[in-house]
Amino acid sequence: MYFSKIISSLASAAALANVALADLRITADNHSFGGVNFPQLQFLEPSYREEVIRAIVKTNARVIRLFIRGDEHHGDPEPSIGGFDRASLNQFDDTLAAIHRISEGKIKVIIAPHDAHALRGSNNVPCDAYCKKLNGAFLDFYSVDEYRAYYKTRLEVFFKHYASKNFEGRPWSDLSEVILGVDVQNEPWSGIWPIPAGEPWLCDIATYLKDDIGLGESNIAVITGGISGPQTVDGVQNFPESAWSCPAIDVIGIHGYFAQGEEETAGTPWAKLFLPGDTLTGRALDSKLLLVEEWSYMNTDQGLNYKKQALFDQGNALNYRGIPWIYSHLTFQDEGTTPKISILREPRFAIGALTDILTRALRSRSNFNWSKYLPAPSGGLSNLTTLPLNPYILEQSSCTFGCEGHLCDARDGCRPDLLCKNSICQRPSESQPGKIGDKCNSKNPCLEHLSCASGTCQQCKERATIQPWDRRKENDLNSHNPFRRDPIAANSIDAQCHTDTTNAFFIPPRPLCSLPSQIDPRGNPCTNAQNCDADQYCDWGLCKRCTEGCLGMKCRSNNKCKTGFCNVYGRCDYPGKPKVVFGPGGGRGTTRSRKGPGYNLNAPKGEGRGPNKVRDEAMKINIPEEQVVATAQATA
Repeated sequence: MYFSKIISSLASAAALANVALADLRITADNHSFGGVNFPQLQFLEPSYREEVIRAIVKTNARVIRLFIRGDEHHGDPEPSIGGFDRASLNQFDDTLAAIHRISEGKIKVIIAPHDAHALRGSNNVPCDAYCKKLNGAFLDFYSVDEYRAYYKTRLEVFFKHYASKNFEGRPWSDLSEVILGVDVQNEPWSGIWPIPAGEPWLCDIATYLKDDIGLGESNIAVITGGISGPQTVDGVQNFPESAWSCPAIDVIGIHGYFAQGEEETAGTPWAKLFLPGDTLTGRALDSKLLLVEEWSYMNTDQGLNYKKQALFDQGNALNYRGIPWIYSHLTFQDEGTTPKISILREPRFAIGALTDILTRALRSRSNFNWSKYLPAPSGGLSNLTTLPLNPYILEQSSCTFGCEGHLCDARDGCRPDLLCKNSICQRPSESQPGKIGDKCNSKNPCLEHLSCASGTCQQCKERATIQPWDRRKENDLNSHNPFRRDPIAANSIDAQCHTDTTNAFFIPPRPLCSLPSQIDPRGNPCTNAQNCDADQYCDWGLCKRCTEGCLGMKCRSNNKCKTGFCNVYGRCDYPGKPKVVFGPGGGRGTTRSRKGPGYNLNAPKGEGRGPNKVRDEAMKINIPEEQVVATAQATA
């Protein structure tokens, strides 16, 4: 790999005199946060449960997501449809009280009142009473009125009729001091997209929770719960049109599982998914909050030695994008090769890396205001303007920093032959002007970090990392030695760069890569907006910061968007992102007109139109088996 451990050139940006601020960093004065999933917490013995909760408090988690469901040793609180076990509800209530007491109100919970996996006995969740009555036809749960009525009764008993034994007999729907939000269900239609039948169930249940149960009056959020299971970077599994159009939904919960790849970190897909101001985040700012409810480490052929690195990469990317998150999930048992993290292990294990990013999340900024549901913690927001380096990258890694797919916050955060675009180190496309080897002159400049010499954009060298004095006896020079056996890696938090005039260790010498100016940056050369960052546009051959017609802004035609095109939602989209096909049929057979893609002029008034219409009829589907997949691919 080009980036060697011996000549480590890229160090902490804080060590440089001129730091180029990230174009896409979050500057809003809202707190983000992190949390953990712990599905079996209520089943622990009280003394052990309290020990686990105290350990969670020490990680600086702000949220614990709990599940009301059975497991292999415990039954569901609704053992028969319409029949409820008060002892199970008391056990759950004791858990709420313990979290509130031990954390002194600093930690809140999200409750998943049912798990869609229980409808088919999948994902190690036992088949429950609904599953047995459905007898394999689990989609009837969403499309048949009888089951909808059963489920509303379950919600009403849990959140309205049950009188809390620990909170003065109040219903759970009133406990906003400890409950942040309630999922409509954990992963309804899990693994199935497009949604084949019963989609109106989503807004019906959300409205029932918000209005009939009274969560809205208590400022307890209604959350979608990861609608169709694991999200892909280019898909819409967790945010179909029915989620956006439902006024009762407060938070869109996103579930995603991404593995570290050869040319991407495990966090790179999250950085791509949550571009600030893109269609997803820009649209949400008007009406919804975004929360990554589930993500985890995914084991690969590289082995468990990379677990801490992958954990930090994902949490770091979400913190940098200002998206709150909840890790899935903690355990009190051995981790093995699973994504689970044992909460009671020593910091040198995976829990240490998770605690690190949870602590950073506590001070991270977000474009979304969560104060209605979760008060800001004591202490201020982070003023960090650079992307934290991953301290868990192994020395034997082929690259420690700046390679393709690594996150970056400035030009010097990547290898000289790569671009830092949209916070990701990327290889310049064939259409990108000004790259190494391209012809250049005064009218055709090179990329900002390259210089033009003899009519060609020249390769440049990165700044070397200062190595400590090597005082071993076998070193006759007794001086700084870049070839010592234990060099400081570029991702070390203590690393510093040599000055620009230092040129002792490079043979043959090449010019140092230039730092872009903070005051009046020239901008990279471009032929269209796709050559620029998502918040820039191409202006007379150079990328410039966009102030109108920008990513995520409302539009009525393509010529109103400087950063890309006007999509079907009336918002400027980024040209580098592939078009997403929504809904059953993929848009085939829909009538196109001046009304826009997918608009059906023949649809009756008041009904959904086009491929995004909310459907309630049965359709033949093929349900794939659940399996672990590589980065940015779909899972079932």
